[in-house]
Amino acid sequence: MKKHIKTTSAALFVLLLVITGTGFSQDGGTVSFAKQNKSKHYTSFALGMGAAYGNNKSLNTFIGYELPGYNNVADSRKLKDFKTGFEFFGIVERQVASKIAVKLDYSYFLKSNKVDDYPNQSFDYSNHQILLGANYLIPGEYYFLKFGLSAGPVFSSLDSKSYTSNSGIFTSTGLLAKAEGSFSVQMGSSLAGYISCYVGNVFSGNLKDGNGKEIKNAAGETVNLSSFMFGVRLGIEFYIF
Repeated sequence: MKKHIKTTSAALFVLLLVITGTGFSQDGGTVSFAKQNKSKHYTSFALGMGAAYGNNKSLNTFIGYELPGYNNVADSRKLKDFKTGFEFFGIVERQVASKIAVKLDYSYFLKSNKVDDYPNQSFDYSNHQILLGANYLIPGEYYFLKFGLSAGPVFSSLDSKSYTSNSGIFTSTGLLAKAEGSFSVQMGSSLAGYISCYVGNVFSGNLKDGNGKEIKNAAGETVNLSSFMFGVRLGIEFYIF
């Protein structure tokens, strides 16, 4: 998974460099976003990848019970309270007023939880996030600055490989609420570079096996993937006026 993420990151970075070079090599004939947006509302499509730094307290407690002798592992090698995960995203946005846009935001998120002292045990999870939201726009001559809120369902899956009977694939559903600020800077007639920062919280239901039975840690507590996180996104955005 890490190799795939690194390869995709490198490819996206090269793509952004090519597009940036193409956009800024054009002559002064490129019409600015402000002029194109003067009489027409836009529809945009953004895609890229990002990194989110978040916690998973319930999951970390579960993992601690699953790994024998985990309490004796040096603190420097234990799971940290906050850990980085990666996402691939796509956004469709429609401007509905001079300073308001609505959007549909989809992302596929991956996070690995592995302790080096236990090479044969892993606890990796992924989720699909489908959010509806709205942005407040601050338009410039060659950019859009956006601030927004969004929320929607999260469909999660945990792939647990441990010594105990709690091995297998477990699923849960939940809700993600997010506040985000993004900057879209023009690089061509319809192309823009996209960068955003956000904070969010996942309110997740309890993990269940394929039969709908909730899994529990060794202390008899249910397990969930609830998380507070903050992250960044990098990508490209296409505008249609």
